[in-house]
Amino acid sequence: MRILVVGAGGVGGYFGGLLAQAGHSVAFLARGAHRQAIERQGLIVHSLHGDFTLHPARVAESPDELGPQDAVVVAVKHYDLAHAARRLAAAVDDETRVVPLLNGVDAHRLLAEGLDGGQVVGGTCSIASRIEAPGVIRQESRLRRIALGRLDGRFDPLLDELVSTWRGAGVQAEQSDSIVDELWSKLVFIDPFGSVTALARATAGEVRTLPATRALLRQAMHEVAAVGRAAGAQLPADCVERAMATVDSLEPGVTSSLQRDVAAGRRFELEAFSGTVVRLAHELAIDAPVHTGIDALLRPMLLRAEAAAPDHSQSTPPGGGATAGPPLR
Repeated sequence: MRILVVGAGGVGGYFGGLLAQAGHSVAFLARGAHRQAIERQGLIVHSLHGDFTLHPARVAESPDELGPQDAVVVAVKHYDLAHAARRLAAAVDDETRVVPLLNGVDAHRLLAEGLDGGQVVGGTCSIASRIEAPGVIRQESRLRRIALGRLDGRFDPLLDELVSTWRGAGVQAEQSDSIVDELWSKLVFIDPFGSVTALARATAGEVRTLPATRALLRQAMHEVAAVGRAAGAQLPADCVERAMATVDSLEPGVTSSLQRDVAAGRRFELEAFSGTVVRLAHELAIDAPVHTGIDALLRPMLLRAEAAAPDHSQSTPPGGGATAGPPLR
């Protein structure tokens, strides 16, 4: 398969690297020092599940260099999604599957709005990984999961090939016939975990151990579940317990990508997290006091970060930004 990975950071670099290692023709969209390092030394992946190096690794600065692809895996930050979609025209034809591996529940909708062609599917992943240095990805948790699926629920042979490749590399991967429900199930976990660790400047081990932050996590999870069900998601009755079990399974030092970005003063994915929950809660007349408070506390930090990086198209390149710890996405 011909595959373009848009965003060669912790998510795209790791999962795209597995596809390339398995023999697919993979090109990574990257810029700046990250691209230069990959061209010089290859893409180096340090992983709890086994290290590997792609050398040579194929990198590009623009999709215009590549032509139509069988699949385009999009792994940028949520706030860069619209900009990324506008750049993909040359890599997408009517048969191309466009696969988002992002946080939030609406990446497929935003991609479809920004593209004239291609078949946009739903996708989600869970992983703790980061750019350790230009050209170097570090993956530091047992957790590595992917779910892909067509929005109409039909089986897709091309998606099955992607899923089978990742599964062959040891990833917990599946093609889902209810991908929107999968997106909401992840949001029940990642939104409260990301938001609480960001506000507390704390790790997984710290927020799950302190009774007050553990209770806040659980309350926020119940709010996400209530909003998701009101929006039409079919969530299991024990989705909150499953989300708490995921928190409890994490290595104690794991943090969220949201927490890392907030702590560093970078732009962060507020709209993919509490912004979505607060907006939909208002539209659906659902009470969400925890998220209303979370959003109010994080919003000034986002405005400050955006003011410091007014050129959004340049502030976060497709390769992603280096962080100083294992962020969970």
